[in-house]
Amino acid sequence: MISSRTLFRAGISPVFLALAVAIFLTLSSAPAFGQGAATTGVVTGQINDPQSAAIAGAAIRLVDTTTGSARDTQSNDVGRYTIPSVAPGVYDLTVTKSGFEASKLSAIKVDVGVTLTLNVTLQIGATTTTVEVQAAAGAELQTLNATVGTTITNTALNVMPNMSRDVSTLASLQVGVSLDGNVAGAATDQNKFQLDGGNNSDDMAGTNTTYVPGNAYAGSSSSGGTPTGVIPTPVESIEEFKINTTGQTADFGGAAGSQVQMVTKRGTNQFHGAAYEYYFANDVGAANIWNNNHTKDAITDTLYTPLPATHRNRFGGALGGQLIPKKILGGKTYFFVNYEGMRYPNAVTYESGDPTATYRAGVIMLPTSSGAIQGYNINTAPVTVNGTTYAGCAATNSCDPRGLGVNPLIQAIWAKMPLPNDPTYTSGTPGDGYGNSQGYLAPLGLPEKSDFMVARIDHDFGDKNKFMMSYRYYNFPLAAERQLDMSGQLCGTSGTWCSASPITILPDYWAAGLTTTLTPNMTNDFRFSFLRNYWNWSDAAGVPQACGSLCNGLGGVVEIGGESTNALIPYDVASQSTRQRFWDGQDWFLSDSLSHLHGNHLFSYGGSYLRANDLHSRNDNGVTIDTSITYLASFNGTGVPQGVASSAYTLPPGVSSGALSNYENLFNQVTGIISATQLMYTRSGANLTLNPPGEFAVDHDIIPTYDAYFTDTWHVKPHFTLNYGITYELSMPPYELNGKQVQMVDQAGNPINIKSYMTERQQAALNGQIYEPEVGFDLIGNVAGGANKYPYNPFYGGFSPHVSAAWNPDMAPDTLLGKMFGGNKTVIRGGYGRIYGRANGVDLVLVPLLGPGLLQGVQCVGPLSNGSCAGASGANLTTAFRIGVDGNVAPLPSPTNPTATVTQTL
Repeated sequence: MISSRTLFRAGISPVFLALAVAIFLTLSSAPAFGQGAATTGVVTGQINDPQSAAIAGAAIRLVDTTTGSARDTQSNDVGRYTIPSVAPGVYDLTVTKSGFEASKLSAIKVDVGVTLTLNVTLQIGATTTTVEVQAAAGAELQTLNATVGTTITNTALNVMPNMSRDVSTLASLQVGVSLDGNVAGAATDQNKFQLDGGNNSDDMAGTNTTYVPGNAYAGSSSSGGTPTGVIPTPVESIEEFKINTTGQTADFGGAAGSQVQMVTKRGTNQFHGAAYEYYFANDVGAANIWNNNHTKDAITDTLYTPLPATHRNRFGGALGGQLIPKKILGGKTYFFVNYEGMRYPNAVTYESGDPTATYRAGVIMLPTSSGAIQGYNINTAPVTVNGTTYAGCAATNSCDPRGLGVNPLIQAIWAKMPLPNDPTYTSGTPGDGYGNSQGYLAPLGLPEKSDFMVARIDHDFGDKNKFMMSYRYYNFPLAAERQLDMSGQLCGTSGTWCSASPITILPDYWAAGLTTTLTPNMTNDFRFSFLRNYWNWSDAAGVPQACGSLCNGLGGVVEIGGESTNALIPYDVASQSTRQRFWDGQDWFLSDSLSHLHGNHLFSYGGSYLRANDLHSRNDNGVTIDTSITYLASFNGTGVPQGVASSAYTLPPGVSSGALSNYENLFNQVTGIISATQLMYTRSGANLTLNPPGEFAVDHDIIPTYDAYFTDTWHVKPHFTLNYGITYELSMPPYELNGKQVQMVDQAGNPINIKSYMTERQQAALNGQIYEPEVGFDLIGNVAGGANKYPYNPFYGGFSPHVSAAWNPDMAPDTLLGKMFGGNKTVIRGGYGRIYGRANGVDLVLVPLLGPGLLQGVQCVGPLSNGSCAGASGANLTTAFRIGVDGNVAPLPSPTNPTATVTQTL
């Protein structure tokens, strides 16, 4: 990996100032809710005289050394002071009081999410004299609560190994965090990501890795990796990173895992910037895999398939400084911008099952009772393949009662596929390993690229009002390894694998904050954020195969091998691989916290409001059926008759009896016997009206969440602190704007009580009886006269108590305990807290959409040549429907009458 960084000077447009003012005016009239901002630090301490008596009314000034911006406060009647909501950075602290010499602590580092304790002893003397002092021992120790966490500065972030160059990757390196993101036993979806004081948590799966590639995954066409926030946080864009894993105080709630706090870099008096590139070529010097070395490349006609050349390249630049060099509206305006791009060609070799020349000709290879492999020709006439002649079916036994042999439509579909190039490939559909299908290995391009940008402005409206605003944008299109095509019909060219599954990831994020010093001992911090979590899967789905005139009018896609990724067809159409979905989550977040120092107590109280506006659409039922008409040419392989009854098949002479199920499947495939047809319908409206075939399922939910908290940090003794507080959280059930929420009802239309249902079922089982009452589904608005608004009752008991203590022993250094604890360099902490986890959009939005009544998957099992369905008992070989022979539109079931079939107009 090669990295280059260059400092430079540049100018930037003052448009950000106008944006800042506009946002500020908007926020100033907004209602204040919320929870303490998690992107700042706290400076606190005690002011005493040489006799350790408290000094009240001492003036404390905290000055940012990079901007000159100042925060002022005073010590209270017991000598204590607190400056909350301090942006991470380097500061000078000056303490003055009439009759005492001024004391100054220089180059004090304030970190995000950390409380810095700076106790100062003033010496008697003239105020005009300033004495440089050092921070007391233990200033950086966590002496106020029992929170366990780690802070990493930008300097460390830049030098630590990090393949993805995203800060979130480093969360898995903390104590109590597993590599996949589990924190102290909490599930991976329970981590809370806060960015510039706002909400950056994934509102669908909670992890940002299940449905889209995680930002910490270093670029990959598959999902996975460490949980991250929705919007990326590249190393160059982050000032500091803090993760709390256990022992959080009462101002944290809504997630049972970690609290990940990040803050965007900000501008200073001096211009600062960087230009960088990280290049990783993982194909240089890499050995080829064994399978590539022995498999001929069908494209280049070489004797082997070369190792794909891939590399990762991240590059970008950043700049920060003064936007306007003079004071306007009480202070200066600073800016920071960062752009980062990623380019990743990402080519792999991919292999899948492919029908052999013998199988395409209608010769099925099967094991004999002696274990030898022998070919059986189902055609009536002899067939010669690769110099070997196989006798026709009529010459051996009556294996094909209709005497039709291999299906020409099936052969036409297979003609779109190149011949296998890897005879050693044995995984896939039943029959592989006998010589009916072998592997086709060829390069597969899965290119990725991304573009990220962030801009931040800061402005001081005088010394008492500090304003910031940031915006982040991300665009990440990629090709997924799902629906792959080797025919060139959906994408690419014939003979080369290509992906017909583009994914678009396009989130953006706004955050703004206003910190106001109301009095010397009272500070308010207001935060706003808007997060758009948008991604889209755009698979081609079940497109009917194009194979010339034989496929004209094909009513649906033919899955030769059934609903499987190993189906012997030119491109994958299994519903698990061709899901078409999008998620558009728009989360509005407001928070407000007020800190008040009173005596030895630091009170903090506030709350937040999160409004999740989630729009979701999909074309599948989450199992095996989607909105594409699909014809399955296979045997179900479960021992349950499907398509054609097992008794209808007769094994050729000499074939091992254990090969019957393989033979049934292979026979159905090559002859084009359709074992089942399937289609998913959607319903909508107050009466669950049936939608036309092909229409997607859509729901649009609103999920509001409220919380409030109170906490007190009480300095009981100079070296003993008690922290206690309580959080209340109320997360309302989802409310679907169009009433698409389904509830189970009995025959009378009354809601079914699950507890009563299970009790009655248990009692029936104990009595040796079967309990199978008829269960229906209806919209919530139609049940109980529409009295219910939600699918379940809200939980109003979300009270979370927290209590912790921290003891910083101050032992004489020459005593035994002093030697053990190192004076006041040790903190002993412990505490108790209860945190309620959150429910994510998968369970609140996605799963309810899958409910029966909204989605209706239907199948015609055993379609017959007369247009009806044989059902589970199965058809026979004479009456079974053969695609292309009995027509190109197989019988489909009716959604309103499963025993009937729908017409060709579908």
